[in-house]
Amino acid sequence: MPLKQVREPFNVSGISQVAALASLEDPDQVQRSFQLVQDGKQYLYEQFEQMGLSYVPTQANFIFVDVGIDSRKCFDELMRRGVTVRTGDIFGTPTHIRVTIGTMEQNRKFIEALRDVLN
Repeated sequence: MPLKQVREPFNVSGISQVAALASLEDPDQVQRSFQLVQDGKQYLYEQFEQMGLSYVPTQANFIFVDVGIDSRKCFDELMRRGVTVRTGDIFGTPTHIRVTIGTMEQNRKFIEALRDVLN
């Protein structure tokens, strides 16, 4: 059986894990990362509200949002536009997607693609 078939999605390499641990030693990096997520979260909340989409408020670096259409269809359409999310059907919520809060450039690209998919 090929490794890809049993590998968890979105797993992290060993090198990435070492880098993440090292970044925790830099208090400025921790604060910058925290602020990036806070700013991105507020931007995405505002955009979802403007679009009339409900979402689950979060304390994490991702948001669960109801896109009102089949999450697999939304996933496929976003992937065609270069945006990766997780489908909600795996959590028993077929019209939700889970989006990771990224940089403002990534967040804007996601919102632009989502608007395009939903229109």
